Amino acid sequence: MNHISGYRGNIRLWLKGYLFIGVAVLILAVLFYSNHIISRMEEQSEATTRLFSRFIADVVLQVQDVGKRELLQEVLREIKLPIIFSDADGRPLAWHRVGIPEPSDEEFATLLSIDPKDPPPGKIKRLVEMAADFDEANSPVPVRLGVSGNIQGYVHFGASELQRELRLMPLIQLGIFLVFMGVGLLGFRYLKLSEQRSIWIGMAKETAHQLGTPLSALLGWTQILKDKINEGKFDEVSLSLGEMEEDLNRLNKVTGRFSKIGSRPELTGIDIAPVLERTVSYFHRRLPSIKADSTISIDVGEIPKVEANEELLEWVLENLFKNGLDALGEGGGRIQVSTKHDASKQCVDIYIRDTGRGVPAVDRERIFSPGFTTKKRGWGLGLTLAKRIIEEYHGGELKLVESKPGKWTTFLIRLPVA
Repeated sequence: MNHISGYRGNIRLWLKGYLFIGVAVLILAVLFYSNHIISRMEEQSEATTRLFSRFIADVVLQVQDVGKRELLQEVLREIKLPIIFSDADGRPLAWHRVGIPEPSDEEFATLLSIDPKDPPPGKIKRLVEMAADFDEANSPVPVRLGVSGNIQGYVHFGASELQRELRLMPLIQLGIFLVFMGVGLLGFRYLKLSEQRSIWIGMAKETAHQLGTPLSALLGWTQILKDKINEGKFDEVSLSLGEMEEDLNRLNKVTGRFSKIGSRPELTGIDIAPVLERTVSYFHRRLPSIKADSTISIDVGEIPKVEANEELLEWVLENLFKNGLDALGEGGGRIQVSTKHDASKQCVDIYIRDTGRGVPAVDRERIFSPGFTTKKRGWGLGLTLAKRIIEEYHGGELKLVESKPGKWTTFLIRLPVA
């Protein structure tokens, strides 16, 4: 069932792709909406300016020359746009919010005599060039006397300060999104690196633990052999050699397990009943020393073979049994193992229940996370490795089915039928 784990890997890749596309669509939607608002603002600005030009045509140009300039400047001060008012030939007569001081009386008297095609350098030339720039972005508004009268002048207008700020808003939003995504990616990378460090540390501790038990036993059996030989009890040597051979096989099994982590293990059709019985027997022999007053029972019905790697499956069972025994507490308890064939789903279910302290509701979502443990000397890697072995390598499922604090906890291993 390697294709199942590969399919799950593809799902994760698709989810990342959808997340990236979703963020990109969100950014584009915000940019589009911002540009839409800016366009509406520009339309409103142009409409305001055209209304202002009609006011100039209907009112300002019809007053006496003495008060014309003062009234025009007063109106300009109320307009929140950069505006240049010129005569029909392009000579600037009044301006507002363009960063150039208003003309003095002497300067204003000379404005009507300049050549707009060849303005004098300085303030006037800058105004003529600025009016040309305004006209490239917005068509100048003609000012007429009457409905169809002659053109008396033009109103040249640019973007308001608010419009300029709004035009920067999409870039600012894009920058914020990029910073947010960058911080998110850095945070995600930090979490991944932290998780990897926890896994490597846990793997090192798990390796030391797995190798330490048989190595310590071998050292003990070596000393026993020396004592038996010195005492001349050669008939008892064979018994010690048998125990040493079992520990050596245990070492070989441990190295085989770790060699399969990180690579795709070979899956074959196996009968899980012997695997369960062998694991239960292994813990049965050690119950008096590790958890007195405790029992492990097994009920295996008629089930088909499953597609699995025997060594890795045995490792998963050992981890779940160890967790169950740790959960029983000082008073001991029971661990019950049962199996069920689900023909509709083409899988075999293995239920492992302990009558221990249970898992609190707040911890049920985190028990498979690397580094999470409630043990004083634990590294929080056993269930993480077990879940990865079952789900990524076997295409199966490992989950906490139910847990009642102070009464029981049940785990489910689901494996596909061979």
